[in-house]
Amino acid sequence: MSKKPAPLSRLSCCGGERIMAALKGKWCTETYRDTALSFRIKKKLYAKKSGFQMVEVYETEKHGNLMALDGCYMVSEAEEFVYHDMLAHVPLFAHPNPRNVLVIGGGDGGTVREVMRHKGVTNIDFVEIDPDVYEVSKRYFPALVKGLEADKRVKFKFGDGIKFVKAARSEYDVILIDGTDPSEIAGGLFGAEFFKDVHRALKPDGIMCMQSEDPWYDLDIIKGVQTRLKKIFKKAGLYLAYIPIYPSGMWSFSIASKRYAPSETRNKKSKIKKFRYYTPALHKAAFELPQFVKDGIK
Repeated sequence: MSKKPAPLSRLSCCGGERIMAALKGKWCTETYRDTALSFRIKKKLYAKKSGFQMVEVYETEKHGNLMALDGCYMVSEAEEFVYHDMLAHVPLFAHPNPRNVLVIGGGDGGTVREVMRHKGVTNIDFVEIDPDVYEVSKRYFPALVKGLEADKRVKFKFGDGIKFVKAARSEYDVILIDGTDPSEIAGGLFGAEFFKDVHRALKPDGIMCMQSEDPWYDLDIIKGVQTRLKKIFKKAGLYLAYIPIYPSGMWSFSIASKRYAPSETRNKKSKIKKFRYYTPALHKAAFELPQFVKDGIK
């Protein structure tokens, strides 16, 4: 973990108590910096503090079930496909033959579900620090975990992803980091020491990809991630997707490779016929950044 404190992030700007305070009006609200995002809800389905964080689930009027961790929206049934498509398929199609994949975080199961669609993948190590998130997802988001436990390629390894990566050496074709925002739990996933460990854990042509916050409010975090990745990997890049439940709606993903330019598609073996968000054309287009983002990460 980096010795420097993580920059101000969603988890330091929103809280479960604020969401709970909005229940009287039948609205679920996440406040972030000087903004707020609300969903009309039918009822609260679940609220319990795990060994790591407060986990809440709400049934909304129009967006299906919605999960919040420590007061920050993480996933909804209506929009989850955008995030999971773009975190999983961009790196998996950028690599010519991904077989061994590591997923760190992503306790809701959605990222692993998308990796499973790539039939050329022979092993998926699924490392999640908080087993309660997975159990809640099984109960309230069954579409996210469909088939995970039946697929023999998926190896459940509940524990600390930072420690897990540190012990790996040249094992993985692709590493996907599906962590929460920089915080006491996930802050180490944004640091140089962790990125060096990821580099060592990848094969000579390996690719890593992670969510890296939103450009409107957290451009400083994105710049820091990009700067660190470019010092460690041969190639690094940034691409965007649009996710309504996250602050500003614009979300970034940072990707780095030991060999391949990540904006190009190479995987001809994963013949997936249908996506809900990702397309080969969008793969390339997502790397075309607005000028303010280009300027902000220089």
